[in-house]
Amino acid sequence: MGKEDKERDKKQLRFLVVDDMIHMRRTIRNMLRQLGYVHIVEAENGVEAWEKLSSVNIDMAVVDWNMPQMTGVELLRKARADDKLTKIPFIMVTAEVDEGTIAEAAETDVDAYIIKPFVAKTLEEKIESVLEKRENPSPVDTHLRLAHVFAGAGQFNKAIDELKAALDINSRNPRVYLVLGDLYNKRGMLDDAEKAYKKAISLQEKFARAYDGLADVYTKKGDVEKSIRAMKDAISKSPRNAMRQTSLGKVLIERGMVEEAKAAFDSAVKAEPRNTVMQAEIGEIFLARDMDHEAAELFHTVLRTNPNDVHVYNRLGIAYRKQGKFQEAIEEYKKALMVDPGDEHLYYNLGRAYMEASRVDEAILQFKKALEIYPDFKEAREVLDKIRNRE
Repeated sequence: MGKEDKERDKKQLRFLVVDDMIHMRRTIRNMLRQLGYVHIVEAENGVEAWEKLSSVNIDMAVVDWNMPQMTGVELLRKARADDKLTKIPFIMVTAEVDEGTIAEAAETDVDAYIIKPFVAKTLEEKIESVLEKRENPSPVDTHLRLAHVFAGAGQFNKAIDELKAALDINSRNPRVYLVLGDLYNKRGMLDDAEKAYKKAISLQEKFARAYDGLADVYTKKGDVEKSIRAMKDAISKSPRNAMRQTSLGKVLIERGMVEEAKAAFDSAVKAEPRNTVMQAEIGEIFLARDMDHEAAELFHTVLRTNPNDVHVYNRLGIAYRKQGKFQEAIEEYKKALMVDPGDEHLYYNLGRAYMEASRVDEAILQFKKALEIYPDFKEAREVLDKIRNRE
């Protein structure tokens, strides 16, 4: 391809720039334009970026590592798990590169990372390196790509053939054994999957994703103890993976190992302190287990970052009501109504809180407001009828 062709292709590439700091987005955007790239889409956090990835054709993403709501790493994991988005190159921007960062980068298949601060030349070199690798993959990478295509099309045997061809080239490539384990796992061939994952680990002892595969296999086999052990092994190899800590917490809490579960969830929050989506999820887990104090603490943490999240106010109100803290619940519902005064469910829940606090007249007023917004609100109508029947 000639220089003119490359320049023409460059102008067609569409970049997604994701950073919660507007000045950083502006800096990267200006660098890209300086390098000749003109199609640039921006997002201020991982949640918004995921919406853009799902709705806009993106050729490459330049993403900040740490962001509120959904971190860059979590966004990358979601993209890699989506057949339509898995091949989008990601360049991660981070303030530091330590052993934990390198471990995360390796297991999430990041294409490149840049350390802040950086100049346009550095960004250009990273982009060109990523494009070169994508345009001229190694023979092993080619077979892995074809295996992915065949697997996505349901052609399991052809996918296996591609992986065997990759092993003929390099029989000590742990990534190939990982993909082989994943294929066997999806097909329910659990013994074969277990062998493949163990082979990957024998070739790369710190291969956290292979331990993840083993944990899933053991879960399907009903061996929860081995599954927990494999999850802990994965965490020991890559301790800053919040999603993995959260998964371990879920398993532990289902087994009644509450204190260990709380420790795992705490580690997840510490690993990604700005990931409010994850924090809200953990809060829901606590709420479902009647760990209402812990749930309330996490919902409060989320609201400090996202003070306009009406749903979380609602969940916090429920956590308080379950603890008998009715006035606290009432205050949270009122805050939510300042954000969205047209939400009938908020008026209904506020009415329930007043009822539980034995403030019936105030409760009736809130139920009536809910019905003014939505006259067919069955639950609000039923509660009002019960109150009137008592009178």
